[in-house]
Amino acid sequence: MTMQVPAIGVILPSSNRVVERVTKSILADFPGVDACFSRVPYAGHPPDGYDLDPFLYSAMMLAQAKPRIILWNATRGALLGFEPDRKLCALIERETGIPATTTALETSALLNSLALTRIVLLQQGDAEEGARLSTTFATQGISIVARHDFGINDNFEASSITADEIAHRATDLASHHPDAILIWSTNLDGHPLTGELSKELGIPVFDSAAVGTLAAIRRLPIEDGAAYEERIAFRAVSV
Repeated sequence: MTMQVPAIGVILPSSNRVVERVTKSILADFPGVDACFSRVPYAGHPPDGYDLDPFLYSAMMLAQAKPRIILWNATRGALLGFEPDRKLCALIERETGIPATTTALETSALLNSLALTRIVLLQQGDAEEGARLSTTFATQGISIVARHDFGINDNFEASSITADEIAHRATDLASHHPDAILIWSTNLDGHPLTGELSKELGIPVFDSAAVGTLAAIRRLPIEDGAAYEERIAFRAVSV
């Protein structure tokens, strides 16, 4: 009898070019873990929540591959105020019987667990979205002390922002002496930069796509839990 490799199921926005790459890179350090992917439309959601039908369809398709957890690896939930993500997870769990989480919820939990409550933010949207994020993160006990708004409305275009531009903006924001820097879009390619930036700036730099992926891995029932926890802790500021 063969042993089934545990897997995370990942739902990502239709226009995302980064999440799958980040997930595969991280899983290179976790050879006993697999990943399955599905997509939902980026556009067409109500302003205060989600069009739930595509999520349910994607979750049901993922459920056929029997992942141990389903992750919505996107940051929209923070813009909505986090509660829609909690409701989305509850719906997915009820319909599939599989635990669910989101990058927005896991990021809030991570920052609070580490007492990193003064952060600076790089986010892809305009100033209005940036202001909304400042408000919604504050409801989670997290203060955005400074931010850079890239002003991008087309989600696909976020993936074309260069590594040099992201690093430059992060370095500028570090002058505000935050507890941490957060790259807040799973379609911003901050994943390869965070390790070196953390060392150079002397503060943690988190990539949102990586935070979601690592949180999902942490939820898996893995035999050598201590070794995996050590890798997760290292990866959190080294990816």
